[in-house]
Formats: sequence, C-alpha cells, structure tokens
Amino acid sequence: MARAAGIAIACLAWALALGGAARPAPADEARASTAERVRADIEQFILERVDRAPSAIEVPELRAFDYDVSGVSGEIRTELSTGSPLPLHGRVAIAVSLFVGDRLVKRGIVSPYVSITEQVVVATHALARGRVIARGDLVLIERDRADAPADAVRDPESVIGLRARRSIGGDRILRSSDFESVPVVERGDRVTIVLQHGPLVIQTLGKAQETGAAGEWIRVVNLESKREVSGRIDPEGRVHVAF
Repeated sequence: MARAAGIAIACLAWALALGGAARPAPADEARASTAERVRADIEQFILERVDRAPSAIEVPELRAFDYDVSGVSGEIRTELSTGSPLPLHGRVAIAVSLFVGDRLVKRGIVSPYVSITEQVVVATHALARGRVIARGDLVLIERDRADAPADAVRDPESVIGLRARRSIGGDRILRSSDFESVPVVERGDRVTIVLQHGPLVIQTLGKAQETGAAGEWIRVVNLESKREVSGRIDPEGRVHVAF
C-alpha cells in the first residue's frame, strides 16, 4: 500500500513538472527509512526522464540502502544517475549514492522496470504474403513500449492499401518494414516507355527489369534499341524517361 501511494505521489509530481530528483529530507522523515527515501527519489528521478506518465514503476528491494542513521548527524540525501537511453522505459539501470552530510554511506546500482503502455497495430488474423491490407485486417491494442519494435506501426491508416512483404502471424505487432506499396509494374512486364521534352513526346515499347509502384524508379529495356534506361512509373504503369 505504501509503495502504491509513493508511485501515485510521484506521478502527480511528474504531471506538475517538478524538477531535480535529489532533494534534502527533514531529519525525522529521513530517519524513518532510508530505503523508502531512496525508493521515492528513484521514482521521482524516473518520472522526470520519461515522455509520458508510466503505468507502473517496479523498484526492486532496497535492503542495501536501509541504513541505520540513529545517532548520526547530517542531512540525508541521494545522488542518482543513469546511462540508460532517454526517455526511460523498460528495464533501466540507475546508480544510487546515499549520503549522510558529506559522508557516502551506501552506493549501488538499482534496476527498476518502467512500464509505459502505448497503442500499436496488430493483425486480426494471419496475413499471407502479397495480401493488400484492408481496415478489417488491423486492430489497435495497448502494449508495453519495451515489447514494441522501433518501427512498430501506430497508425492503421498508414498501412491500409499496402501489401504484405512476407507472411505475418495474427496478433503480432506490425512493423512498417512488413509492407510495401502495391506494384503497378511487375518485373518482366511489357511497358510503355515515354520520353518527353517540351511539346515533343516519344513512346516506345519496353520490358521492365524491376518491380515498382507508382512514383518509383525502375530499370527498363527499350525493346527496339535494346538499351537499358531508368524511368519513373506513373499511375497508369507507363515509365517516363528523361532525355
């Protein structure tokens, strides 16, 4: 119960954009439990280094920091630092130093787990390679950010109308690299090569050497001259080559 209350207070502090993690504590409060003091400072330190309020902060036992300060004079304070990437999420490592006055009494590494949930897109069922994605193929769910790849799809609209590059299992977090534009031209297709210069337009027959979608550049062979050139595909599947 005390731990939950501590996290709730820390989340309120984050929402109010409080500064610095290390702070002096009243002598009577600090002497009650140095371990709880360290826990509270760790939670605040984390909250100042996330980009949204965590759903949970799991701090391991801190018995090593349960220091007997009875009869000891001096202010109780902590110094915290981390080499974990910012913003913090998932398992992080925090270096903790506990001081009484100017005297260092405890030092160690604490590894809390910071749970931050966010919406990601998953497939509602298995998707075959080459399938053109429709709205019914996708659903938004909440997942821990640490479980999501860097290129996880977060907006369903961004992949609707694309096709799957590979077979995708159902209920798997989708990645932007799983999809590609639907090709207008497939490798080996006969295409119209268009050469335009001002009012002059020349068209000839070619063979696509690559697969491509509208707006992409591909290599084609001019079937008349046998020369390979590169051009941009238009929505009708013609390949426009610059002079």
